[in-house]
Amino acid sequence: MAGERDRLGEKIKATGNAAANQWASKRDSELLAAMNRKARERAAQERKEGRKPRAFNRILCPIDFGKNSLKVLALAKQIASENEAELYVLHVCPSILVPLGGAITNKPAAEKDARDKLAQTAAKHLTDVAHELMVTSGDAAERVINAQSALNIDLIVMGTHGRRGVPRFFLGSVAERVVREAGCPVLTMRGE
Repeated sequence: MAGERDRLGEKIKATGNAAANQWASKRDSELLAAMNRKARERAAQERKEGRKPRAFNRILCPIDFGKNSLKVLALAKQIASENEAELYVLHVCPSILVPLGGAITNKPAAEKDARDKLAQTAAKHLTDVAHELMVTSGDAAERVINAQSALNIDLIVMGTHGRRGVPRFFLGSVAERVVREAGCPVLTMRGE
């Protein structure tokens, strides 16, 4: 009986995640397409000017506003500065799933709050580096991988919570999934 409940819970969770991701994916595709278009235009301009190739041209830094986020952002900023790269900072608002009730999150309000907090963080810590800010909702790993692919990101710099054993098994690991599925190098920084 417990096994059936577990399977039913997993099916409900998967259905809720799929609905939330589909909603965010449609909206995000337009944003990512516009950002990619701007990045290609900048790259074409740099080629036209005869600029030397760099190790990293576009860096993605997903942050969750946790304790480790500012350290990760500082590292991403340093790498972006040294490579004269564009820095994309991404925050993914999580969806909360309620059994038999689907996903609940006041997405517009949560995203507005996150956008405001991200803008404050950028104003304080990213004043001297070219950057773009992105806020979305859904599965964090999927959103990071989609952004990496759509923007042709050369490097992802992200934090990890360093979970071990059973908690990691149940909670999953965004960083682990990104490392496995991203089409570029991923630099992770473990939290304290």
